[in-house]
Amino acid sequence: MARIAPVNARGTRDFLPRDLVRRNRVFALLRETFERYGYEPLETPAIENTAVLEGKYGEEGERLLFRILKRGRELESGVRALDALPADERGAASLARSLADEALRYDLTVPFARVIAAHQNALVLPFRRYQMQPVWRADKPQRGRYREFYQCDVDCVGSRAMSVDAEMVAIHCEVFTKLGFTSFVTKINHRGLLRALMEACDIPEEQRGAALTAVDKLDKVGLEGVRDALAKAEIADAAARTLMEMISVSGAPTETIARLRPLVGERPDGQRALDELGAVFRALAEMGVPDERVTLDVSLVRGLGYYTGPIFETVLTSSTLGSLGGGGRYDQLIGMFSGRELPCTGISFGIERILDALDEQGIALGEAVTTTQALVPLFAPETMAAAFALAGELRAAGINTEVYPEPRDLKAQLAFANKKGIPLAALLGPDELAAGAVVLRDLRAGTQRAVPRGEAVAAARATLGME
Repeated sequence: MARIAPVNARGTRDFLPRDLVRRNRVFALLRETFERYGYEPLETPAIENTAVLEGKYGEEGERLLFRILKRGRELESGVRALDALPADERGAASLARSLADEALRYDLTVPFARVIAAHQNALVLPFRRYQMQPVWRADKPQRGRYREFYQCDVDCVGSRAMSVDAEMVAIHCEVFTKLGFTSFVTKINHRGLLRALMEACDIPEEQRGAALTAVDKLDKVGLEGVRDALAKAEIADAAARTLMEMISVSGAPTETIARLRPLVGERPDGQRALDELGAVFRALAEMGVPDERVTLDVSLVRGLGYYTGPIFETVLTSSTLGSLGGGGRYDQLIGMFSGRELPCTGISFGIERILDALDEQGIALGEAVTTTQALVPLFAPETMAAAFALAGELRAAGINTEVYPEPRDLKAQLAFANKKGIPLAALLGPDELAAGAVVLRDLRAGTQRAVPRGEAVAAARATLGME
């Protein structure tokens, strides 16, 4: 049999125990924070009907859907349907419709909107939910970007209050602070303001998508790069100059809002957007979010087509990794499924980017690299019953305990524990049995002490810092 190279599919990764211990620590912090704010857990299937996903992510997102081919007779039927079309209609869209009517989940927001539309009579509004599951995108793999990755979303449906949007930003700030990041900022903008700026610059409707795409690259290419992109999109020189001036407005949020008001004139979209942005920043101050953690960034676009109001994005100011999370208000998405619009706002955490950023910033998130807290070595067949009894007592006391599978030289068993990163060894050999004692060896400090057998569990908890 030919040897198969043990190589991952592009854009995917294996997670060994040390990796997962760290990842799970991040997930636990997120879950604990979300639940303290009153958010409840939700899960959706990995597979969605393509009709649910299509038309929600813009042209780029549509291209990145991982579509699932039909099988057996369904596939044959799809091929026949495609063959029956005139040659000039057999494009990629026709192929997708004929051969794939299901796709892997692209994000968590659109499936959430589907759930709300399907179960809205069973939910109490406002409904707060969090969701932590993998998503898939047929993207080009690169640093911080994968084809299979986890998203951690927080959403609130049923309220138009800007305090809920501010709460999203506050959750971002709290999580990133608790993770140990010291140089981050959440950028805030409003899709209504962007629409009003497009109108104020007299940019035709058909060119606004290209103009926003150019503006969205400001952080990566700078003002000159945006100017060149606008020129390539054939945006009129006068309109491009005016737009460049508008997106360059900066300063304290209240000052920036005041400077933007005359620029959007009497346009209802723009004035309402500025009013809502003012309400968001006031609520953030009332929630105690530090001023240096938030900024009004007129150039923030966020590409997803379903946003309707405030939008957010959190970035490290001392890194080139890009966004660690973002989100925004999407008051019309649920209406696409139910015919009844429900206001909704939410944020997402890019767990893979966050973990890469923790590595880059040298943030350890604690010492443990294994879930095992104690090892009970085996000395000889006649000590096995006592060893397993001790391990059972340690487990009952909440200590994750591993028993070495067979009697072996103690030095080799302790080397195993050190290699795994197990912090404690509970030694119960023939000498300890005869003395009615247990030797607790702190493998981190390289110290040990003998304790009476009846006190071993309490002493082990104390050594591990569990008391």
